[in-house]
Amino acid sequence: MDYSIKGETMRNLLFKNITSDDRKQRILSSSEFMEQKGVRSCVHRHLVCRISSIAQSSDILPKPTLYVVRKQDTRCRVEHFYCRIKGQMYLSTSEKVFLVSFIHSLRIELATAQQSNCT
Repeated sequence: MDYSIKGETMRNLLFKNITSDDRKQRILSSSEFMEQKGVRSCVHRHLVCRISSIAQSSDILPKPTLYVVRKQDTRCRVEHFYCRIKGQMYLSTSEKVFLVSFIHSLRIELATAQQSNCT
């Protein structure tokens, strides 16, 4: 499949926005697929956000966690990268205090356009 127009590379993008009925949880997702100069890339971003009303904020929240994995297969010429951060924060208005919990992930896959003898 040829994605080029006038020498430019086209990207296939997919966006999702899912909100719960009570509007207390939102999931945002995007995927980008591109092939340029013999390299096929897939980038996936995902965000989950939950909001809950609380009576009073405590001073101590757990520290955000960060998880990173990188895998590279030189024989098949494939590279995978995954990053996830998970945390919480307080938001306040003049009347209410909210606890916002979030998870954000990023996954990148790079591969040659023509892979031979790799499964």
